[in-house]
Amino acid sequence: MFSESWFRSTRVIALTLAVLIVGALLTILSWQGAIRAVNLEDQDRFEEETGESLELIQERMETYGQVIRGLKGLFVASNRVDREEFSNYANELALDENYPGILGIAFALDLEPERLDAHIEQVQESGFPFYSVHPAGDRDRYTSIVFIEPFSGNNLNAFGYDMYSEQVRREAMDQSQVSGELTLSGKVSLVQDADRGPIAGVLLYLPVYEREVGLAAASPSNIYGWVYAPFSMDILMEGIRLNESPIAFSVYDGPDMNEGALLYSTIDDSDFVPEWTFSRTEQLRISQRIWTVRFLADDSFIQDHQSAEPEVVMFVGGLLTALLTILVWSLASGRERAEARAAVINRELSETEFRWKSALSGAGHGVWDWNNLTNEVNYNKEWKSMLGYTEDEVKNEFSEWRRLVHPEDLENVEAAVADFIDGKTSTYSVQHRMLARDGSWRWILTKGAIVARDNEGNAARTIGTHTDIDRQKKLELALSESDQRFRGAFGTAAIGMALVGLQGEWLEVNQALLDMLGYEEGELLKLTFQDITHPEDLDRDMELLNALVAGKIPSYQMEKRYFCKDGSQIWIVLSVSLVRDANGNPLHFVSQIENITDRKELAKKVAYQASHDDLTDLPNRRLLQQRLAQTIALCRRHKRKFALMFIDVDHFKQVNDQYGHDVGDELLKWIAKQLGDSVRASDTLARQGGDEFVLLLAEISSAEDAELVARKVFYAIREPFDTGLQQFKVSLSVGVVIFDPNDPDSAEELLRKADIALYQVKRGGRNHYRVYKPEDEQSA
Repeated sequence: MFSESWFRSTRVIALTLAVLIVGALLTILSWQGAIRAVNLEDQDRFEEETGESLELIQERMETYGQVIRGLKGLFVASNRVDREEFSNYANELALDENYPGILGIAFALDLEPERLDAHIEQVQESGFPFYSVHPAGDRDRYTSIVFIEPFSGNNLNAFGYDMYSEQVRREAMDQSQVSGELTLSGKVSLVQDADRGPIAGVLLYLPVYEREVGLAAASPSNIYGWVYAPFSMDILMEGIRLNESPIAFSVYDGPDMNEGALLYSTIDDSDFVPEWTFSRTEQLRISQRIWTVRFLADDSFIQDHQSAEPEVVMFVGGLLTALLTILVWSLASGRERAEARAAVINRELSETEFRWKSALSGAGHGVWDWNNLTNEVNYNKEWKSMLGYTEDEVKNEFSEWRRLVHPEDLENVEAAVADFIDGKTSTYSVQHRMLARDGSWRWILTKGAIVARDNEGNAARTIGTHTDIDRQKKLELALSESDQRFRGAFGTAAIGMALVGLQGEWLEVNQALLDMLGYEEGELLKLTFQDITHPEDLDRDMELLNALVAGKIPSYQMEKRYFCKDGSQIWIVLSVSLVRDANGNPLHFVSQIENITDRKELAKKVAYQASHDDLTDLPNRRLLQQRLAQTIALCRRHKRKFALMFIDVDHFKQVNDQYGHDVGDELLKWIAKQLGDSVRASDTLARQGGDEFVLLLAEISSAEDAELVARKVFYAIREPFDTGLQQFKVSLSVGVVIFDPNDPDSAEELLRKADIALYQVKRGGRNHYRVYKPEDEQSA
């Protein structure tokens, strides 16, 4: 019924249809896989680009924090900073060039209400007759911005401004005062930006205490003022968001994303709200404050990929399926015809497959096809649109590519092309700039491969891709520039600076630190900070360091001791912050080290001078009052007695009149030494003033113990005083009072009673002692 040829034809048709169906299914599956691969690639690229932006924000704010710490160092080192010194320091920083985003650096002075009028008058007399602290009004506490640089333009609006009068600023200032650390404020409208309208801003504060500038030796609550920097968020974020980026981002103050907390956004206020294909929200902790950063991107972020890879896969798959179907049909329909066509089809299929595989390797990017023999180049639509050109604005000539390459990059690019074509390099991959239609220069990554050679082995056809890397390259350059600025500040800083590893090893140190410790760089890098820290200070340092790594504190500052190479010790102020990666993992510490040994010695000397008599080196009236108050409290608690002696040099005025004041001073020094040698270490011998001394006997059992000491006092000056030119004897009058823990006597009352007893001795002819009795009051 059916002929053999019919069955043969049927089998050919069935086999051909099967091949066609299988090829179509495989093409569809490959197309779907390509779409998924593109989406995953875009998601990874989105995560990578947003991660770089987060890291840049964190690093920029940490760098600016170091600027504020350096500004505080100026006040600590100089004690009294004047306007000229502040201006010179700011000029050296070159804020506009080195620290984009900082509107200025400034110092706000803390003012008590009773000092306000005097402060205003002082500033007005110094050359600012219209100066005032504003806003006006009665408040419990005032501050005033007295130094701000640059001292020009909108910054003049801030001169005299009382930031403490505004709630958000006040909260940040209070927090920094209590913690002693860098503190970022919440969202504010800056005084400097009044001319531009309501622009969101923040301020970064660091307190300066009176004890740090030599004004007091009290607790950290004695605030002197704040060094700080104001930031306009739109200026601060310049460089974070690169030009023409399809990724939008917003920054919010705090953990909540609402309109009131919005600090900055690249999303316009138009009525059209796109559907966001990509979204990422992260929180950054910056100087004790949380910023929430949200990144969004719509389909434009993946548009280049959609227009290339899946379509190429579909096209190539369809082409291969068609070719394979034809091949199968040809083979099945006739061996001779199949063999005749096989060579042609295989050659065409091989060339087509290789060419489109090269295109697929750069899917979503511009593709160029260069005929090396004719110098004709076919630039595809994406290649031209990547630079903003239309189809007819770029000719299919090699000279067009040379015309668009940046002049500074052309020599290097042409050399790379020549080496590749000549076989000196196995691959061609070069980064360079190309001229866009709008006149800007965009960074491009060019890759190529030779796909055909002539009979002599020379390149006949080269196919390659162009990838737009402008955003990544600019970010890379910005990070490099930021790192160079940090390295410059690190190396030339007047105080010691170091990068320290997580185990305490020194990673990098500047020359100031080496000079401070007396080490060569190679010597110090072999040690850890634990090796040179005084053992008594190490536990506290490690405790703060662990809290910093755990995220319990943003940074810390402490005074500690270091051992120098020669074995000597120095006192330093150590400020430490932690650098983390984009995922929040610790990388290394940044340490600032200031040598305060001289300041410590000076403070010790000043404290000693403030509590001791210059002539006799005995405790003075102030120190006596402190020890007397402590002794009263202690003896009253433990129900013990003590004695107080008022000692007066008899006829001391006659000594001054007869021998001169120099001899009188030597006599007082001699008496101080004789008396000091005759009393216990637990007792206090002080000079009350003039020729009056006070002896505090901290522990006695009875009045007889005090009388025994009084006799020792007279015995101590039994020998005549010898000036070298003459000798004469002196005598003393001593009034004694015994403290009874059951009596309510104060320090002043005890001194008064001892003075009354002394008066009775003088009335009786001097050169004796007397213990106070209540009846002495009647004849006093």
